[in-house]
Amino acid sequence: MADLLGIGSSALLAYRSALNVVGQNVANANTAGYSRQRIDLTARTLSGGGIVTGSGVQVHSVQRLSDQFVLGRLVGQDSSLARISTFSAQAASVDGWLSGTNTGLSSSLQNFFDSVNSLGSSSSSSAARQVVLSGASALASRFNELQSNFNASDSDIDARLADSVSQINVLSKQVAQLNERIAQATAANAGAAPNDLMDQRDTTLRALANQVGISTTTAEDGSINVTLGSGQALVLGSRASSLTLAADTYGRPRELLLDSGGAPVTVTSQVSGGTIGGLLDFRREVLDPAMNQLGTIAAALSSSINAQHAEGMDQYGQMGGNLFTVPTPTTTPSRNNTGTATLSASIGDVGALSSQDYTLSFDGSSWKMNDAVTGASIAMSGSGTASDPLVANGVKLVLGGTAQAGDKFLVQPTRNAAAQIKLAISDPARIAAASPLRTSAGTGNSGLSSLGAIDITDASNANLLQTTTIAFTSATEYTINGSGSYTLPADGKIAINGWSTTVGGVPAAGDSFTLSQNDGASGDNSNALALAAVANQGLLAGGRNTLSAANSALVSSVGSQASQASTQLDAQNALSTQTQAERDSVAGVNLDEEAADLIRFQQAYQAAAQIVSAANTLFDSLLSAVRG
Repeated sequence: MADLLGIGSSALLAYRSALNVVGQNVANANTAGYSRQRIDLTARTLSGGGIVTGSGVQVHSVQRLSDQFVLGRLVGQDSSLARISTFSAQAASVDGWLSGTNTGLSSSLQNFFDSVNSLGSSSSSSAARQVVLSGASALASRFNELQSNFNASDSDIDARLADSVSQINVLSKQVAQLNERIAQATAANAGAAPNDLMDQRDTTLRALANQVGISTTTAEDGSINVTLGSGQALVLGSRASSLTLAADTYGRPRELLLDSGGAPVTVTSQVSGGTIGGLLDFRREVLDPAMNQLGTIAAALSSSINAQHAEGMDQYGQMGGNLFTVPTPTTTPSRNNTGTATLSASIGDVGALSSQDYTLSFDGSSWKMNDAVTGASIAMSGSGTASDPLVANGVKLVLGGTAQAGDKFLVQPTRNAAAQIKLAISDPARIAAASPLRTSAGTGNSGLSSLGAIDITDASNANLLQTTTIAFTSATEYTINGSGSYTLPADGKIAINGWSTTVGGVPAAGDSFTLSQNDGASGDNSNALALAAVANQGLLAGGRNTLSAANSALVSSVGSQASQASTQLDAQNALSTQTQAERDSVAGVNLDEEAADLIRFQQAYQAAAQIVSAANTLFDSLLSAVRG
């Protein structure tokens, strides 16, 4: 009877445990990261007198149904999804700013040149001049607004990086703590794994992968070691390293340092994946190039319009000044410089500008320039003095002080140019729409020759506005202001005092032409037409791109990156969903299966209770017989 009672009791205990496992599964059917558990039962045997008999049932283990290979793929895909999701969202914002009708540059650029074209039709109109100023102001404001948006995005990246680094440190410590608890629980329970703690660790690992790309390996004691993409250990057993966002040599918060207890290691260039990877990739591939390209357009606009405006005359009879303020490159010394060297920069040739930033470093004997991202060497000319500046990719650099080996500067030719451009004049009469010179033919001219348009070649020439008379003594010979004897070249070009013109036809002896200072209020539109023509000039990319074409290229480039990121995001979402479904097919709770198990184990428990009851009845009968 005792054997039967023992068998029944063991069954009651085993099926109660089975019902507990089913109840745990059902209770956590919607718990994120929970892995379904399964109880394994084994028969107990008892040997005695040469006979082996059954002695009931016992719980062998409670298994956690999880596929570590699928989990490894999920961790990797979580990292990839977080990266492309972050990249796509950020790129879409920049794309919206650049391509939007009310936020992009296209409409303001077109409106400005339309207003200048209109001025060419009515250069003496105060209203037309005011429209030009309004268009120029709106264009400068649009540059400023875009730069402000870009700067805000850059600051947002810094804040997001700091937040991700904080979360990584918290999650790393949690993984290390869970490793320790799992190892202790496993040892205390004769090797039985603490299923719920392992679920917590898997969930924490996936949360960590959302922040940064990681790789994992399992140690003999069941601990999971975590490394960054570079192979640097983030978690080793129960010990977690810490990540820090630090300032780089130029004071920008862009360095990721990993501290494992010794000297911190820089891992910025080796980190990939997760939110951090998405932010770093977006800044490097989209934001920084877009800021520089926008600045290049601003610098080209200011330089070309100002140069042409300087060749005209305003309504006060003065030569034109700057219509826009002139952007200047940004130079930043390294915090580690030991010398007294200084650096100033200016834009020399907008057509040679690129969208790169540079480092200028001193090796003890000479200065060298490199691409700030790729490290590629950049050719330079000049000595670096004010009279002979260093020249590279359209930028002029003037050095001062004394440099020491290892000193360096960060040179950003156009990064802040869009923020610097402003309208430089407010008086409509200051718009130099007229040519500074007017021409008149002598009253006795033969009519067989003419003088072409005046081209201002040097607006700063002190004799530019001096009255000049060209008198022909023959078809090929002429004098200037009644003196000298000059031969007319085959192309008919005459250049003097900062201006040039071309003689058309065949001059006759006695023909003369006089050039004198123009009256700026006369309605002359020569320079207004020249200003409007700037829109069609190849100013950028070595003379290949107009301002509008350069802006279109910028919009197209960012739009293409945003579109590709969106496509990749859709693909990664589909892949992650598929892998998650694969994980759930193994580890997820199926309520139909649990319901069936519940009935099965309930029935088994009830049957075991009947066994105990039968054993009790038999035992009572035996006692009654003995007493009788």
